[in-house]
Amino acid sequence: MHWGQIKTLLILSFLILDVYLFVQFLEKKEQADIGVLEHQPSTIEERLNAEAITFQELPEQEYEETFISVKQQMFNEEDLAQLKDIAAQKSFIFNKNFIASKLDKPILIEEDFSTESITEIFNNIAYYPEEYSFWNWNEEYNVLIFFQNKMERPVYYNQNGLVLLFLNDRNEVSFYVQTMLGETEQLAEKKKLIKPIQAIEKLYQSNKLHSGDDISKVNIGFHTRVPFKSGVQVFAPIWKVNVNEEKDYFVNALEGFIFSTEEQEFLEEVIDASIDHMQVQREKNSPIETMLSELRNRLEKTTG
Repeated sequence: MHWGQIKTLLILSFLILDVYLFVQFLEKKEQADIGVLEHQPSTIEERLNAEAITFQELPEQEYEETFISVKQQMFNEEDLAQLKDIAAQKSFIFNKNFIASKLDKPILIEEDFSTESITEIFNNIAYYPEEYSFWNWNEEYNVLIFFQNKMERPVYYNQNGLVLLFLNDRNEVSFYVQTMLGETEQLAEKKKLIKPIQAIEKLYQSNKLHSGDDISKVNIGFHTRVPFKSGVQVFAPIWKVNVNEEKDYFVNALEGFIFSTEEQEFLEEVIDASIDHMQVQREKNSPIETMLSELRNRLEKTTG
């Protein structure tokens, strides 16, 4: 075989080897790229779906809010006069910022009650009822909870902005206590809030959600960010995320951190504070003494 032929064969062999190695390189690169794609972070929707965590349709619009500061509303004798005009009740103001009122005739809450029927009863007995919205019937304390609204959004679990309607053993409203938030001031320019799905993702990343959970509702509102002894409070916009119609989580819609409030503990604190307010002016056989006695009984039955 001539050298020229040998040289040609060697060149062809090396060329074939180069092509083979190049093809091998491409195949390995393709496999590597596929691996990268397979291990790319999935969306939160995909991760929830993989764990059978369901949620209803979420609000699509973008929201803008900011921190707000709110002062405590002070009551006076004119407010008491308005209450007497609303319904037959004996009302008392304590420390200028707390109302306790006993109805002359208890009002029955029907077994097949609706939010509308409870709100109608509430509107006929409370001071500035349009400021509040019905939240829940807590069966352990047998009390109807109304939270105050600010800037058309509920302020969740704040002692200074709520009404509690206490029911007797026949599920009749017998008396109530009321506090009220006053002037509101925006503390900064409004900013875009995190989206509801981002709030859900925060819960997922913090292991608050588990396989099979159902995210029942997602609502926007306010929650206490900083309380001051002066009575002024700072509220942050939040997403309230209800899981399995049982547990509520609150996600700060500007800063993204998570917190929750235990309703039983909150009510215990409110009732304790109510007792502290009222026992200063108590008199034997008075409506105040009757309400105080009932509040103490509730605490004893519930907390042991």
